[in-house]
Parts: sequence; C-alpha cells; structure tokens
Amino acid sequence: ITDWNMPGMPGLDLIKAVRADARLAKLPVLMLTAEAKRDQIVEAAQAGVNGYVIKPFTAETLKEKLDKILGAAGK
Repeated sequence: ITDWNMPGMPGLDLIKAVRADARLAKLPVLMLTAEAKRDQIVEAAQAGVNGYVIKPFTAETLKEKLDKILGAAGK
C-alpha cells in the first residue's frame, strides 16, 4: 500500500521500482491517495498499480479493493 505523495520517494516512483525488480514484479500494489485527477490515475495504472483508492474512503471500500487485488494475486 502506498500513497501518491510520500516523503523520500513518491508512490509512483515506488510502483515503477517494484515493477522493475524481478523479485517484486508480481507484488500487488494498492495506491491510497487524495490525488483524483484522471491523468494521475491513468499514470498509476500504466506504471502497474493493481488498485487505486481516493481519499477519503470507507473501511468497506478499502476491504473490497484489498480483497480484489489479493484475490487476483492468488490466481
């Protein structure tokens, strides 16, 4: 789980680094963020994010997204 805006390394850069590492490439990544601009969502998807949740969100929304990406990772 990452955020778009993080100290040290932005979430988008983290996703790109994870996808570039053969040992981590299949690791499910969920982005939780206040960034709701369409171009940012598209950029995250192109970088390989498995799910994107815009803040604020409910516990149910988070659970649904986690179930979805973790279920897909197990297949």
